[in-house]
Amino acid sequence: MSEFWSKFKNFIRSEFNSGNPWIHSGVFVFVLTLLCLLTNTSLHVMGVDISEFISLFYGLIPLLLRDLSGVFASSYAFFVGVAILFLGPDFSRWKTGEKIEIYKIYLILVSVLFLLFCGSVSEYPQVYGEFFYYRHSWALGFLYFITDHFSPFFFKSALFLFLAIQVIRNGLYFWQSESYESLLRYAVFIILFYSFHILGSAWGILSASAFYSFDILISRSKKDLIFVAIVILGFGFSFFTRPQRENVISKEALEHSSNTNVLIISADSIRQDQLGFVKGEKNITPNIDRLSSESLVFLDHHSTIPRTFPSWADFLSGKYSFEHGIQDMFPDKEDRSKLGNTVATLPGILRKSHRTYVVSSFAGDIFPRANWGFQNVYAPNFSAETLTQQRTIESQVFFLPVLTGTFFGGGEYLSSIRSLPSLGDDSRILPDLFSVFDKKDRPFFALYFSSVTHFPYSPPYPFYKNTDPHYYGPSKYFRFVDPSNSEKPDKKEQEQIRSIYSASLTAFDFSVGKILEELKRRSLYDDTLIILTSDHGESLFEEDHSHGHGEHLRGEGVTKIPLIIKLPKSFERKEIRSFKGITSSLDVFPTILSVLGASSEKFSLHGKDLTRLPKEDNWREDRSVYSETGIWFSDRGDHFFQKDRIRYPNILELHTIDPNDGNSVTVSDSYAKETVLFSKHRMLQTRTKKLIYIPSPNGVLYTCYDRISDPWNTKPLPASLCGDLQRKLDLLLVGSGKWRKAGDYFLPKSEL
Repeated sequence: MSEFWSKFKNFIRSEFNSGNPWIHSGVFVFVLTLLCLLTNTSLHVMGVDISEFISLFYGLIPLLLRDLSGVFASSYAFFVGVAILFLGPDFSRWKTGEKIEIYKIYLILVSVLFLLFCGSVSEYPQVYGEFFYYRHSWALGFLYFITDHFSPFFFKSALFLFLAIQVIRNGLYFWQSESYESLLRYAVFIILFYSFHILGSAWGILSASAFYSFDILISRSKKDLIFVAIVILGFGFSFFTRPQRENVISKEALEHSSNTNVLIISADSIRQDQLGFVKGEKNITPNIDRLSSESLVFLDHHSTIPRTFPSWADFLSGKYSFEHGIQDMFPDKEDRSKLGNTVATLPGILRKSHRTYVVSSFAGDIFPRANWGFQNVYAPNFSAETLTQQRTIESQVFFLPVLTGTFFGGGEYLSSIRSLPSLGDDSRILPDLFSVFDKKDRPFFALYFSSVTHFPYSPPYPFYKNTDPHYYGPSKYFRFVDPSNSEKPDKKEQEQIRSIYSASLTAFDFSVGKILEELKRRSLYDDTLIILTSDHGESLFEEDHSHGHGEHLRGEGVTKIPLIIKLPKSFERKEIRSFKGITSSLDVFPTILSVLGASSEKFSLHGKDLTRLPKEDNWREDRSVYSETGIWFSDRGDHFFQKDRIRYPNILELHTIDPNDGNSVTVSDSYAKETVLFSKHRMLQTRTKKLIYIPSPNGVLYTCYDRISDPWNTKPLPASLCGDLQRKLDLLLVGSGKWRKAGDYFLPKSEL
């Protein structure tokens, strides 16, 4: 054994001294991994300090170690390939027995990493927000210098020029030495390296690099077999991340002959009043504005709940949260059991007649977690494993440029990169949507859900340039939401936050333009029902409303969202116009079925078919629509909604991790779930009035507002003026069979 170790050490020493790039790339990556681990790890999540809850994360240490190993393996595979590519003829000479000067390897790796880092920072500064603002604020000057003076194209061009010079030098070396077979193998290696890079296959890159590096040790008869094995292995690993496919077909699935495609285009947290055609500003959302000019536009449209998971459940089922069971952001198996089974969903109903898809980034991590009925899900999952991999990725900042695609594009080496809240760039997911448009035997039903407008807001280059160039505060490129912080920033900071939100909206609009262009290019536009909407709105420091969504129902910011419906040409033409009557997200379900020629009567829906509007621009009756709050993530702060509510613990204390449910993060304790439901604020509003039901420790509060003269709800009226809405709210909740009254309180029936 001692002789073996002696030979092994001598071998390693010899290879190290010879400039073996496999060894030195490993040293390079190991040192960077360790440095990042020591200097770039914190207990901040989206800017919120969670250090007091550190004991909750001890059980996740095995996952964190596994993820760190995964990052190290992926980064090592990439940088070994990069070293081989950029060493040029030096590497080829090393293969014949010559030495490589060690400093060249590290100079190349450092140079490539520097160009990658600068290019990524200039394209996605918000991805590095925690790195620069919360961990290494001393380097902020470097961040501002890069983003103020350089575009991503500059660094990518420099990187390309560097690579081209080395590739040409190596090609000439082979040509001049008449090593034509080596030249061919080098060309094949470049093709394989880039192909596996685009697929995000670290194993493929590692295998291709090994095959090219050590071909002198392999007999010719075995080379072809190994070559084939490498291709199969690399491509095989790349397909492990293909979208999940659901096999459950809804019992309510319909068969009909409509050839109409359905495309729902949405982004998280879009406020209706922020769109260009609503504000009267042409440069904010020009593509959405053009779509609205060809569509039915609903000017008083509202979400049923300003939280993503239950909002989409309401939208796709046509039912309220207390009917389908998903009433918060962290439903457990029991909560999710009805959806797609006893409660039908649009994609489940249409999957016999349509190919059903959902495409999303981090805000769409709800879609793999429930049976929505989609046959194809191009979206990340949300679980404890996702969270640990995210934290690992964010801490290993040297590999982020590769994961963000700065090296001439690139695939998702690590699955959780699509889950990063700071990387909502639509260009990363648009190709998935465009693949849906391929001609097939059936029309498509597709939901596209962008994350770019969800906080921390992530407009990529050049959209983040649409803000004040002279502002250099903490919200220059992004804005995290701390639900426990009730301090209101100064006016300049508020303006910047609204500005970065608007830049995100413009980035989304650019993607909308690409989608519509692609539909027209494929001659699909006229045959497609297009619906543009959102899951909920966003408070942006209006009055005392703070920032974010889900916590309250005051004002027009959190529930009032866009609804634009472009009907297909095959549908009986209706005049293109704006409708002022109040509408609900539950209305979309029967509207889609109506356009497709299918009946919605058997589904017992609450919504209205919006293809059957009155001739006037308003409802003939005084229609009312319902909304409720989500789960409160924090029990702290001096917000008005924290003062008047039933308190329960912070979400980090409420949640559990279920290893039998894919390590899902849920609120599963029955008492906690019922407390959350009991504590919700609930709202009923008409075109002119709004009633908010607020259960508090001191009794139930009813607040009444005039929506016309007081849109931000700063002047409460006597509750008696909304007495009719109070009676309607009682009828809605108690009549559903899910609630009972105990005094003035609504109690979930399961509690009694």
